Amino acid sequence: MFKKTVLLIAVISLPFFTQPATAGSHASSLKSLGANEIMFAQGMIPHHQQAIDMSTSALARSSNTKVKALASGIISDQKKEINQMKYWLAAKKAPLKMGHDMGHGMGMDGMLSESQVAELKKLRGPKFDTAFLKAMIEHHQGALTMLSMLSGSKNSEARALSKEIRAAQSGEISLMQKLLMEVSK
Repeated sequence: MFKKTVLLIAVISLPFFTQPATAGSHASSLKSLGANEIMFAQGMIPHHQQAIDMSTSALARSSNTKVKALASGIISDQKKEINQMKYWLAAKKAPLKMGHDMGHGMGMDGMLSESQVAELKKLRGPKFDTAFLKAMIEHHQGALTMLSMLSGSKNSEARALSKEIRAAQSGEISLMQKLLMEVSK
């Protein structure tokens, strides 16, 4: 009976001892956010938002279930990442957007122009799928280039986010290249 009670207490207590971070360690992590991490967040938030907007269009305009599933995943992942980066900016009392002399073109690799977005929104079905996949591949490749801003980061959260984005978007690029071959037949 004693062994069962001890085991039960150990199992119940386990979640309390395996929590990933305390408020103190999280606050400490935020202190090490520097200028590169802030500029990265300020550039990546609108970059991710454009991917979300494009993916939302895919849900309405695509006729391909695989393209729609990809779009749903992009929306879900990038909303979470945006929230994390907005938290960083708020914690550092940094503006959401870069200064007016920055941002237009700087660090925004892979962003579609307004005319490209307008053209994409005119398409439906397989033509949309082809244009969407080509544009999103370029968009994701741009995001991977932007990750270089975090290459020397001393912040563990920034390094973890960079690794997460690299893995997700590299995998999605491979998937989109395969889907592009399918929809182009």
